[in-house]
Amino acid sequence: MFPIEFLRHSALAHPNAPAAIDGDRICTYHELVARSDALAAGLQALVGKPRPVVALLGPNSVEMLVALMAVHAGGSILVPLNGRNAKPELDAQIRRVNPDVLIVNRQYLDKFTQDHRPILVTDADEDDPRSVSLVERAHAGERAQWDATLGDINAIKFTGGSSGIPKGVQQTFRCINTLVSCVVMSFELTATGRYLCAAPMTHGAGAFILPILSRGGCVVMTADTSAAHLLDLMERERITATWVPPTLLYMLIDEQSVRPRALPELAHLIWGGAAASLTRLKEARQVFGDVIETAYGQTEAPLVLSVARAADLINDTRLTSVGRVGPLVELAILNGDGRRVASGDTGEICVRTDLMMSSYFEMPEETSATIRSGWLHTGDLGCLDADGFLYVKGRSRDVVISGGFNVYPSDVEAAIAQHPAVSEVIVFGVPDDHWGERVEASLELRAGHTVSESDLIEYCKTQVGSVKTPKRIHIVTSLPRSPVGKVLRREARDDALANTSQ
Repeated sequence: MFPIEFLRHSALAHPNAPAAIDGDRICTYHELVARSDALAAGLQALVGKPRPVVALLGPNSVEMLVALMAVHAGGSILVPLNGRNAKPELDAQIRRVNPDVLIVNRQYLDKFTQDHRPILVTDADEDDPRSVSLVERAHAGERAQWDATLGDINAIKFTGGSSGIPKGVQQTFRCINTLVSCVVMSFELTATGRYLCAAPMTHGAGAFILPILSRGGCVVMTADTSAAHLLDLMERERITATWVPPTLLYMLIDEQSVRPRALPELAHLIWGGAAASLTRLKEARQVFGDVIETAYGQTEAPLVLSVARAADLINDTRLTSVGRVGPLVELAILNGDGRRVASGDTGEICVRTDLMMSSYFEMPEETSATIRSGWLHTGDLGCLDADGFLYVKGRSRDVVISGGFNVYPSDVEAAIAQHPAVSEVIVFGVPDDHWGERVEASLELRAGHTVSESDLIEYCKTQVGSVKTPKRIHIVTSLPRSPVGKVLRREARDDALANTSQ
């Protein structure tokens, strides 16, 4: 079967149940399938090919959900674009994969350079010929016809920054099927689930949509990511699950601490996408209860390479773990010779699974360097404890070698983040004539807190010793972040070097 069948099965069982809620609008399963089928047929007619390459660019909404399901209904190739990216990066991604059509929200039309290719606008006026609703009405009652195998490409998703050639991860239909199955099994999703899609559906948050729909649950869409709005929505809509990056989790903690909402149905407050502070995770558990969970993955092998459920994280010593290996995944910690390391030792996290990408788009050398002997090499360093819990130490290229010692930034970040004045911290290495590299850090303080650099350095020494303690700690107003809120280590390092040289 293909991914669209997950939705069709639920629509047969629950045709009148709400599949999605967006503000005051409710989209039933029957409506979602009907609209997706019509748009899929319309895309085929517009482009003149059975499996068009379709780029999506817009905020979370029912219209973008219909477009996403239309890609699946037409067996098309999805190219999700993030509206928080800058125009040059979006232009580079569009040029790279050359999609047949773009489906765009009106407020995002100035985010990319328009050219010859067709554009459909999700929220266009009724008389606009680019209106998605016109296409849906013109092809109402139709169903796209297409042929493919499970090994064919279903999506091209970009990873990496704006410099160099954009790297497109190619995911097959089999990969998407495996993702849905793994998420459902990992979090034991049911028809009573109500999932808040808070972060952009183009990234980690979107990976839960089809799993939720496959069980007959409901997806609550919102483009407003303010903590107050999200918590109000979670209370009003009786949300059972949501996925957020650490930065958004911290904002939810702070807001809930000031004005608590009643969230008795919340069972899965899942964080992921970047490292999280141990201190803040403890706060999250205190504020929200034993509902904090996490999952680890990357675009090349999404979301559920490992999973930690709430019961796994009751023990403080495991709170920074990303859990045990996920279902349908083989995971190993390998050394430079490709051999498994002993329990507790650090090496590269490698996986064999149907979650794996097939390749990087038109990058055979990069593909060969990443997939070797059947293993996908994540580039992340980590270790497994005796009970099989995985701890991520960071990217292999981020290890700081100072005076002959390997310093893992995640270890130092975890120590500094325990200071009560610290909100978020990033650690990196900079060139040093004496040490080869020296450890430095940049951090944001919590609102209303003050602390000196020297006090932070002394505090860090008591936690991790002198070798791992940063030689400089830069206290900044705001750390550089990616469009999805992840702190950017390289940019923080460059900012620190620039400020030092001034």
